[in-house]
Amino acid sequence: MLEEMVREAVGPCCICSATGPTVRTFIALAKLCPIPGRGWGCVVCSLPSDGAQAVVCDACIESVNSLGGNLMESLVYACRGFPGVDGRVPVGELTGEHHHDMRFHPEAEPPANSNGATF
Repeated sequence: MLEEMVREAVGPCCICSATGPTVRTFIALAKLCPIPGRGWGCVVCSLPSDGAQAVVCDACIESVNSLGGNLMESLVYACRGFPGVDGRVPVGELTGEHHHDMRFHPEAEPPANSNGATF
């Protein structure tokens, strides 16, 4: 029952299309979600929930890491909207750009040393 709920909640892996409870890693992509309002956003910098996302299973993460690959480059699909509801689109069909407004994210700036220089 729980496995079925998880499978319905996030849908298939965006690399291998496997389903089930090990499809649990969400990746925020820097492209626009095909269905506006059904992607990732940020309340800190008022970024709307229009960012594309992907979900990946544990086995694909392990495989990509063991081969020294790049997870982002390994994606075949992205979520069309909500992960378990709206299906998938080929990642190459994503358009536009979706980025945080870094003026509102001082936590992302590198720390300065005592001389004011950054590391």
